[in-house]
Amino acid sequence: MPGFHDRVDLSYELTHGGPAQALFTARVVDRGLPYVSAASWPTSSRSLDAIGETLHRSTGEGAEHVLAERDGTLVQVDLFSGWVHARVAGDDSESVAATLAEVKELLPAPDPNSTHRVGVQFWTYGQHGPIPSYREISVPEWVDLAANYTAPVRASLERLMHGFQPAHGGQLILWHGEAGTGKTFALRALAWEWRDWCEFHYIVDPDSFFGEHADYLMSVLTQPGYAEMPDPRFMRYTAMPGGFMPVGESEDGEGSKAWRLLVLEDTGELLTPDAKAVIGQGLSRFLNVVDGLIGQGLRVLVLVTTNEPIKTLHPAVARPGRCAANIEFDPLTAEEAGAWLRQHGSEESADGPLPLAELYARLEGRDVDALPPAGFAG
Repeated sequence: MPGFHDRVDLSYELTHGGPAQALFTARVVDRGLPYVSAASWPTSSRSLDAIGETLHRSTGEGAEHVLAERDGTLVQVDLFSGWVHARVAGDDSESVAATLAEVKELLPAPDPNSTHRVGVQFWTYGQHGPIPSYREISVPEWVDLAANYTAPVRASLERLMHGFQPAHGGQLILWHGEAGTGKTFALRALAWEWRDWCEFHYIVDPDSFFGEHADYLMSVLTQPGYAEMPDPRFMRYTAMPGGFMPVGESEDGEGSKAWRLLVLEDTGELLTPDAKAVIGQGLSRFLNVVDGLIGQGLRVLVLVTTNEPIKTLHPAVARPGRCAANIEFDPLTAEEAGAWLRQHGSEESADGPLPLAELYARLEGRDVDALPPAGFAG
């Protein structure tokens, strides 16, 4: 770009990427590199050593940043909290795409099938806005948990675990029932059964998500997915004359995990008739996500678990057509509970319906009230 510096003065604020990101930007401008592509994905790698020889490397506070040259392209890679953020610049789109694909091979995404773990994006709202944190969690298969549920609940969950088709009904999945009936266990199994087509996003602070911070909700809803795609154009932008041209996932979602599930555990207070008075516009925003303009065109499902009885929830939440699944988690019957105990090697009997938490407490010889509360994030 002849004469570029004669016409424009650039300044760059050193933030998350630090010097590596600043040097990348400066060299792209100095060399007039016309193509820049970017991608982000979770990784099983714990360092950037695989990148090889670097022009610059910086580390600190659990993060690593490098700048390197590879096959005539300029590469800048950040590693933080199990995530890779990579940018590649070059003279032609083919070499840029090839280098980005190579970086993905050097820093591969975790393989859930080999570890029985799935990646979950945990969201909180901090001092400077929404903060994502990627973690892998251990999850069971549904077949290993099916006997933990009374027959009607098991049948409803089976339909959800296997053969569920999103976009053929509402976008809300509502799980309700007394504490200790196995909602969190089922949630972990769902993460495994849906791992091939759905990303899980766990909202740690749902009151803030649907409350006073509108930017929180919109950031999570509109951010690109983190699933690795075979096409390196995923999450890519290309520098073209006159600006940057974004290239996103295809309209039909092929080649990626096309859907996202927002998980909100123990969120009954959000869905009560007086929710507006408690957290402002939380209820109306919630309904707009699952059945309004905000959610239109987004491949987003929302799963809410609550210990509140269904009769205490706002009638608009569970109305027909809004819920893709509305499952009430009941304790096992006395007969089912007795069979469960015998199956697990206990000679105890059950003289009435028992929730799953009490069955495990009896099996381990502990008081059910002394058991720590179970959570998906734990």
